[in-house]
Amino acid sequence: MAKPWLSYANLSDNYERKARFLPAVLTVLPLLPLTATLGGRFFGWLEVLIGGVGIGAFVAVGLSHVASAMGNRLQSKLWPRWPHDSPTNQWLHPDSQKTSRQQRELWYGSAKGLVGIDLRAAVAAGEDIEAAINDAVSALRNIFWHRPEADRLRIHNVDYGFARNLTGLRPIWIGFLLATAIACWGAYLQGHSDILPWASVSTLFAVVLVPLGLWVLPGYVRTKATYYAESFFGTLDAVAKAETKVQQPQNGVRDRPPD
Repeated sequence: MAKPWLSYANLSDNYERKARFLPAVLTVLPLLPLTATLGGRFFGWLEVLIGGVGIGAFVAVGLSHVASAMGNRLQSKLWPRWPHDSPTNQWLHPDSQKTSRQQRELWYGSAKGLVGIDLRAAVAAGEDIEAAINDAVSALRNIFWHRPEADRLRIHNVDYGFARNLTGLRPIWIGFLLATAIACWGAYLQGHSDILPWASVSTLFAVVLVPLGLWVLPGYVRTKATYYAESFFGTLDAVAKAETKVQQPQNGVRDRPPD
C-alpha cells in the first residue's frame, strides 16, 4: 500500500491500520468458503481491497469507519456511562473499589502537577467529581501522546481499539459465517460434491467463531480496557517522576546566576 493512499484514506498510522482496518478485513474473511463455492477468487479481490486499488480503496475506507462506529456502539453497551464508568476514570473516583485511597492520592498529586486540575479539591467539595476526573484524564492523555514513557500505553491503546472494533463487528461477521455455511451446504446438497471441503470448513468456522464472538470477546474487550488503564497510570507515574527530575537541581546544587 502506497503511503500517499494510506494518508488520504486516514490509515497511515498504526492505530488506524490495526484497530480499524484490520478488524474490517477480518470481518470479510468468513466469505472465503462461499467465494470458493461460487467459483470466485477471494484472495484476488482481497488483495485489491488491502492494496487500495480503485473501488477497493473506497471499500477499505468505508469498512474501517464502520469498524470504528460499531466499536463505539459496543463500548457504550459495555460501559453505559462512558467515559465516567470506564476503568481509567473509575480508578480515580473516590468510591472506587479497585484502588486504594493512598494510591488515588498519589495520582491526584501527579495529575495536579502535570495539568493543574485539583482532583483533591473536587473530591473534598463533592461536586463535579466525574467531570473533573474526565477533564484530568483527557488533559493527561494529550500530554502522553508523544512522550517516550507512553510506549506501552500506545500499544495497549491499539490493542483495546482492535478488540473493541472486532467485537463490535460481530453482527456482520457472524452473519457472514452463518450465511456461508448455509450456502455451502445448500450447494453440496444440490449435487456439487466437489465443494464438500469448503462446506466442512465453513461449518468449522461457524462452530468455533460464533460462540467466541458471543461469549468470549466481550470479556476480552474488558480485559484490554483494564490493561489500558494500568498502562495509563504507569505512564502517569513515569511522566511525573521525569518532570520532577527536570525541575529539581541535580546533586542538590541550586542553579545561580553567573557572577
